[in-house]
Amino acid sequence: MSLPDHAQDVFLARQPILDRNQELVAYELLFRSGDHDEARFSCGHAATATVISHAFGNLGITAALGPYRAFINIDKDFLQHEALQFLPPNQVVIEVLEGNLVTPEVVARCAELKGMGYTLALDDFTRVTDDYVPLLPLASIIKVDLTLVSVEDLPGLVAQLRPLVPQLLAEKVETAEEFERCLALGFDLFQGYYFARPTIIAGRRLQPSQITTLRLIAMVAKEAETPEIELALKQDPALSVSMLRLVNSVGMGRGRNISSLRQAVMVLGRQHFSRWLQLLLYTDTSKRSKSPLLTMAALRGRFSELVAEHTCPGDRHMKDAAFMVGILSLTPALLGQSMDSILQHLNLSQPIQDALYERKGILGAILEMAESLESGAISTCQECLHKLPLLDAGQLNACHAEALAWANKIGCDVHE
Repeated sequence: MSLPDHAQDVFLARQPILDRNQELVAYELLFRSGDHDEARFSCGHAATATVISHAFGNLGITAALGPYRAFINIDKDFLQHEALQFLPPNQVVIEVLEGNLVTPEVVARCAELKGMGYTLALDDFTRVTDDYVPLLPLASIIKVDLTLVSVEDLPGLVAQLRPLVPQLLAEKVETAEEFERCLALGFDLFQGYYFARPTIIAGRRLQPSQITTLRLIAMVAKEAETPEIELALKQDPALSVSMLRLVNSVGMGRGRNISSLRQAVMVLGRQHFSRWLQLLLYTDTSKRSKSPLLTMAALRGRFSELVAEHTCPGDRHMKDAAFMVGILSLTPALLGQSMDSILQHLNLSQPIQDALYERKGILGAILEMAESLESGAISTCQECLHKLPLLDAGQLNACHAEALAWANKIGCDVHE
């Protein structure tokens, strides 16, 4: 199914939703039109039904989500639309906007959807009013937008809502302090990018394994000789063991006697070795859970690579550079250091540095596009499209869906 012209400028954005252990449990999917920044599905936009069916059909969003659910905003008009049948009940949470007029028809439709197996959430909730009482027994989640409720009023609102629904979700959590406050108040779910905000700690030193990993990334980028790489690996026994496990886990070493780290690097191949190192930065061997930063970085890396394929077809070096830019863009949040401090351990090409520092060039535009899709800044997405030849919104969404599927397969055992 091809998208009509008026649907080509609808962008697929997404935001992570985490639980109390800061583990990823869902995404909110934002389908935003280029002519406005509305996140909700609305029958007022002609492309809506086409886009939703395309996303869950041709783009394979259902498969791309993997084990995670999708939260989707629905207004009272689209609530009645037949296109809702394309949404899989077991994987979708329908968000009913708090600003909607609650009518008997809305309540009846919500009851019908709940009976069909859909999970319902009430969005942008700021207070409990009499007209919303009929919807409360149907809802499983209430979302509280932190920008709409003062810090002073939040405890009282939580105390009022807590007995009414199974789960409370704090939305637009942008700082670690906000997360800690909402955690203490008893929120169950959290939406926002507090976990990806760099907290620069003066004087913080990188761990030896992190320094070794960064040094190896730089060596591969400079196309160092394999014996040099082997020597660097030997200086970190734990990393060496993980490397040998990786060769076996991907099946490349089976049936072969791996007698040296040099041979392991050759069997794995430079590209796979480089990408394993980049993802390894985001793993914590003391935890078995998947870091949301790992998923986010993997998504940025793969998305950037796919966009580079469209923008610079046949250019392998551009693809590799785009992947690296996507991965490294989140290292300040991961390591608690400035980008300057991190890049001093690397000898990266000027285009990669320009992209990471100033969002300059093709690589910078690709990274800026990835960041805009995360935040839902559609006007910036459109500006980036003008900088990326051979790419349109439809192809962009396909890249995003494919990258999402790939990133969701990346587990905390990437180090094995």
